[in-house]
Amino acid sequence: MKRIVSILLAATLLCLAGCAAKTPDRPSRLPQAAYLIDDGVIDEVCAALIKNGLKNTDVYGAWVQDFSDTSAKKTKLPKQWAAPGELGGDLYACADYWEKTHDYSDADCRMTAMLLMGDLLTVDKPAKTYDGTYLMMDVDAIENADRYALLKEREADFTTLFGEMPIPESGLADALPQNWKTHGIRFDSATVSLISVVMEDTMSRTAFVGHAGLLLDEGDHLLFVEKLAFEQPYQATVLNDTDELVELLAARPEYAAEEGKEPSAICRNDTVIGNV
Repeated sequence: MKRIVSILLAATLLCLAGCAAKTPDRPSRLPQAAYLIDDGVIDEVCAALIKNGLKNTDVYGAWVQDFSDTSAKKTKLPKQWAAPGELGGDLYACADYWEKTHDYSDADCRMTAMLLMGDLLTVDKPAKTYDGTYLMMDVDAIENADRYALLKEREADFTTLFGEMPIPESGLADALPQNWKTHGIRFDSATVSLISVVMEDTMSRTAFVGHAGLLLDEGDHLLFVEKLAFEQPYQATVLNDTDELVELLAARPEYAAEEGKEPSAICRNDTVIGNV
């Protein structure tokens, strides 16, 4: 009898070890980041999105899995959690693989955030038309690919939220808060916030959302979920606090202001929390 118990115990331990080997290590020392390439990491992030009440997570999961299978997995990008500064890799290598297998545009950061916010986001007074140029690629993708039908239904809300907005006399930091107030924009979630990097246009005195992602409050840590750019990976970053998030975004040179322009503003919903 003892021998049978010992065998069963050994088998159980072996099974548990096998399961553990298939599950990516959770970050221990924060912040940690991962591209959404490994199936275990994707499942972990999608579970957090669902738990926090975000919308269209099935569609989001399909977008992520498609990008992972047809593009990101074929590159030499790291597949597991790492310190943000050590993640690295040739992000642009993904573009070649995407374009070989798709005849429509990939999604970007703003499109991904809009998808997940769904009807948690309300825009009481959307702009009737969009005549700007910054969202040209976003709008083209939304209007011409069936994949983005959910976004097309809310195209006016999308362009009102992310497109060009006037910079008030008080400065760029007030541009997004004023835009939210003018158009009656609200994001109704107790645990999730929209993060926007607001930048000044190089050619005119207007601002726009140059990057967007969603910040989830997981209790003992924060989870920042983003799409880096068109034809670049989806990414998740686990953080201790918003100071680390500001540091993460401020370290990216693509968000830095042009010489002579005001510093880019990092907003959590309609509140500025830092600068680039």
